[in-house]
Amino acid sequence: MRKVIFDCDNTFGLANRDVDDGLTLFYLLGAPTIELLGVTLTYGNGSIEETEKMTQTIQTRLQLSFDYYATKQADFLVEQVNQFPNEVTVLATGALTNLFAAQKIDPDFFEKVQEVVLMGGTVKPLVVNQRPVTELNFSCDPAAAKAVLLSQAQLTIMNGHMTAQAFFSNTELDQFLRAAEAGVDQQSLNWLKATLEKWILWNEAAFGFQGFCNWDMTTAVYLEHPEFFSEEYYYLAEEQSALSEGRIAVTNKSKKFVKMPKQLLAISEFNQLVIKRMVMGLKKTK
Repeated sequence: MRKVIFDCDNTFGLANRDVDDGLTLFYLLGAPTIELLGVTLTYGNGSIEETEKMTQTIQTRLQLSFDYYATKQADFLVEQVNQFPNEVTVLATGALTNLFAAQKIDPDFFEKVQEVVLMGGTVKPLVVNQRPVTELNFSCDPAAAKAVLLSQAQLTIMNGHMTAQAFFSNTELDQFLRAAEAGVDQQSLNWLKATLEKWILWNEAAFGFQGFCNWDMTTAVYLEHPEFFSEEYYYLAEEQSALSEGRIAVTNKSKKFVKMPKQLLAISEFNQLVIKRMVMGLKKTK
C-alpha cells in the first residue's frame, strides 16, 4: 500500500468551479494500492473557507470516510512524514502553501517524503481547444512553488499541457453515472449528476467542447499506472522568475532533475480506470 496525502483545493459542487479535485478524491479512496492518510486543504480554485465547505459537503452528502484538515495542514504533513519517513507520497493539486509551510517547520521535510507529485505549471503559453488558459496552482503562491520545485524532494510534475489531454467527455460521464447507480443512493447520485453536468455546460461555453479536462486526476492515476504517461525529464533552472504566471523555467543542466511527462499515452484506458476507481471510492462510506 502506498501512503498518500492529498493536498488540494477541492471545490466540487461549487458553482462554476472545477470538479477534478473531488473526482481525484473519489479515485484515491477507491484505489486498492493506496492508503489515503488524509486530505490537507489549500486554495486556488477557491478560498480555504470554500474548499473546507465543499469538502465537508462531499463527505456529508456521500458519507465518505476520510480525514481532512483546513487548519494546521502543515503540522499534519510534518507529523505523517516523520511517522513514516520515505513512505509518504504527497499529491499537490492547488497552491503549494502547505508544503512550503511544512518545510519551514521541518527543514528536512522534503528529504523525508517518498515523492511529491504536482499538478500545475506551464513551460509555454497554455492553450486548450484554441483558447488561452491562465495557470492557477503555481501562480497562486509563487514563493511556495519555487521552494517546492527546487527542494530535495523526488518530484514529478504533471503540467497544464499534459493534463489538458485528460479529457472526460459526456460519454464517460454517462458511463460513470450508470456504474455508480449500484453503490450510491439516488439523492447522492442526483447531486453528482447535477454537479458534473453543470460543469460540462460551463466548459462548453468556455471552450466549445462537451466534457472537461480532468487535470488533477493525472496525479492519482500516475501512482498506479505510470506507464500511461511518457517519461520526459528536465533540469529546472535555479532562477524561477515567472512563477507568478505559473511558468516553469528549464535549463540544460542544474542540480534539480525532475520528471515532467509530455503525453498521456492511453486516454481510453485512463478514463476507464478512472471510472472504475471512482465508483469503488464512492462505496468507502462511514
